Amino acid sequence: MDTNSEKVATFHNHYGAMMFKKRVSGSRLAPVPRSLSSSCGTAAFFSSPFDVELSDENLEAVYIKEGESYRMIYENKE
Repeated sequence: MDTNSEKVATFHNHYGAMMFKKRVSGSRLAPVPRSLSSSCGTAAFFSSPFDVELSDENLEAVYIKEGESYRMIYENKE
């Protein structure tokens, strides 16, 4: 996996997205891509490597962009 590829984190609520943005340098918030499902309409886009340490109860899943589609690389089971 290319660690510099764009990743998308989805959240259960907007607060979780905002807190993630504060923790991940270079991330940006934008609407969740239509092809992904989420309880919250806000996603964080970032290119730095994803570390499970970034996960909390608000994080739903993390996807990596592959061409025009997304592949899940982490799902929060909490």
